[in-house]
Amino acid sequence: MSATFWRGLCLALLVMSAWGSCAAAEESEVDVWATLLRPQHFGDREISEGKDLVELRLPARAEDAGVVPISINAKIPQTAERYIRTLYIFIDRNPRPLAGKFELTPAMGKADMAMRLRINQFTDVRVVAETSDGHLYMDKGYTRASGGCSAPPPFLELKEAREHIGEMKFHAQSSEQDGDVALGQLLISHPNITGMQLDQRTRAYLPAEYVTKVTLKFNGEHILSAETDISISEDPSFRFFFKPKSGGTMVAEMTDSKGRQFSHSFEVAGAADTVAR
Repeated sequence: MSATFWRGLCLALLVMSAWGSCAAAEESEVDVWATLLRPQHFGDREISEGKDLVELRLPARAEDAGVVPISINAKIPQTAERYIRTLYIFIDRNPRPLAGKFELTPAMGKADMAMRLRINQFTDVRVVAETSDGHLYMDKGYTRASGGCSAPPPFLELKEAREHIGEMKFHAQSSEQDGDVALGQLLISHPNITGMQLDQRTRAYLPAEYVTKVTLKFNGEHILSAETDISISEDPSFRFFFKPKSGGTMVAEMTDSKGRQFSHSFEVAGAADTVAR
């Protein structure tokens, strides 16, 4: 065959390759938030975007896609007159984008929160806050991470993790900015298997098992509750504020997708000298 034929064939292949790349790029640019998540969860309700009421902080590039730290900074205090009632955490391009729905109360004092997520591919992450008067506010950030939902846990580590499912630790310390509130951190032992991870011995997918609900009460008063999914990292960690007042008992309850339920109590000192127990 002539050189002209081969040049023509190569040119045709290059054109087809370029067209395929453009088509893939166009497909990847589908706005998951606008076309699916927003209509599904909020319909046509107005959502104010920006950092006036709530601010999301996350790394631009994650060191470990399975443990991506995020924090949420609220710009208003939690008072009976007006407070942030619900926080939604979305990871647009995760297999199950709604990572968690957090029901908050004025008993927190501040609606700031922090946690660790699994990120499966480069994506926008969003926090949507609903206030007690029914208004919605959103902030978002973009992070570069991949494989957080599918990375298989080492067999021996998973075996050990299963032996400690349901164990919890709680730590509290006084806030430097506000002496009436304390910063609490709850750590839950749970492998949070996503259902997308391969068993390294059998090469079969591990059945999903993950924390689905967490509830916190201080001296019998509801502090917060969370409905969570596979996008929360292994060994979930939640940081939040509450008002320890003169001290008392924090009760943490957890349920997972297998129906297992666990409850632990922790003694907490008063606001002036709050310490871990």
